[in-house]
Amino acid sequence: MRFVIGFTLILTTVIAIWLLTQSSPAPELNAIQSLTRAELSGHAVNLDEDDAAQPEPAAQIDANEHNDLSLVEQALLRYPSVSAHELRDMFHDNPELEKIRADLIIALIERGDMAANELIEDFQLFGPYTVAHFAAGGASYDLTLEQYNKLIELGADVNGEKLWRLVMARLQNSSEVLNQWYADAALGPEIHEELFGNAIVFGNYALYDFLTNGLGTHFMANAFWEKEIAEWTDEVKKSIDKAAELKRQLAETNAAKKDRRRISSIYWLQRWRGQAQILQAMSDSESERAELRQVAAQLSEELKKIRFDH
Repeated sequence: MRFVIGFTLILTTVIAIWLLTQSSPAPELNAIQSLTRAELSGHAVNLDEDDAAQPEPAAQIDANEHNDLSLVEQALLRYPSVSAHELRDMFHDNPELEKIRADLIIALIERGDMAANELIEDFQLFGPYTVAHFAAGGASYDLTLEQYNKLIELGADVNGEKLWRLVMARLQNSSEVLNQWYADAALGPEIHEELFGNAIVFGNYALYDFLTNGLGTHFMANAFWEKEIAEWTDEVKKSIDKAAELKRQLAETNAAKKDRRRISSIYWLQRWRGQAQILQAMSDSESERAELRQVAAQLSEELKKIRFDH
């Protein structure tokens, strides 16, 4: 049982990387099985190794060209027809679209280009990954409750199956959405241990807070979890060095690819900061809590710099 939980944590991290990059096929099972925690950490600070092989982003949306239209309306004009299988490349090659990702996908569904439950990828272990998963789990900005409800209105099958549990835990920091999804998916105590694990892996403090304060659930750490938490804590303490590496990579990235690099850097900084905050809340050691508090504060400063220094 402990092996299964540990293997699931590694799978979860690999799926997170794939959901973030959206530039290559889902990882095969044999590749996942060969990854170690250290290898995953190394991958975390070098997400765009294949940059040289990627096409250049298309021209930015020109707000002055159609200044009476919203960014979503401009994007719809720019892309008169988009299939579900073209979504990954469209957002990968045009990172400026990320800030309107959920609204644009909703608009594409409403226009009839694709269906909310249309298949994008079929994971061997986690089942179908659909347009709705892509809209909710790949967004760089939190899905709003209005967007969540709109996806369901358009036919999205938002449920409590494994892939939705990963997608919602990945970077969904809206307590309203988490609460609504938990109720809609009819989840219960039998899944709380997994959700706690997902919260740690993804650095999702909102999910951790929802479980502890919203539901009044307490994480019961056994010997296995104590070992896992100790290892995650050691990794998080190294995140300041990883943040410096992200900063170096961003500075060396050419202008055409800098937006995509910035988006991925912000994701990892937020994730490490969330992990530090969760592990701080879980620790019984005052000195360790102080150290993790300092790590979280430093990562917050790095986030401010990377968001505004451009």
